[in-house]
Amino acid sequence: MTEDETPAGCPSAWYVAFFDGERPHWWGGLCKPGFRHVAAFGYCAEQAVWLLYDVTLKRTFIHVLTSDQMDAWVAGLPTHRTILHLQSGAAEPASRIGFWCTIAVAHLLGVRSRALRPEALCRDLLALGARHAFSSEQA
Repeated sequence: MTEDETPAGCPSAWYVAFFDGERPHWWGGLCKPGFRHVAAFGYCAEQAVWLLYDVTLKRTFIHVLTSDQMDAWVAGLPTHRTILHLQSGAAEPASRIGFWCTIAVAHLLGVRSRALRPEALCRDLLALGARHAFSSEQA
């Protein structure tokens, strides 16, 4: 397998959720409301489970969830949220300066983005062909 290939059993498409997370630090004020955090989740058909990738300030979490658990997680998100859907990319990341949610998710998705804040990543993903997962949502 080359670095450009999606490993067997991994999602070939991802959902990217932008929402307000726990951001008690000063830089949370630099982000647009509704875009203070980003996490990604994808379905692994071979195992019939969802993978949830969430990079926080203290830890990186990778959860393996059933469909019911994933539904509950999405239902627990703030009502002001944006969820995009896109195919995995194979681009080499433009940079890996730092390792916070925005940069980590861009790296996971395999997209070229120089975004430092979640709302900028949302714009980049839309420009790369991502679609809103729910038709009522707008960036």
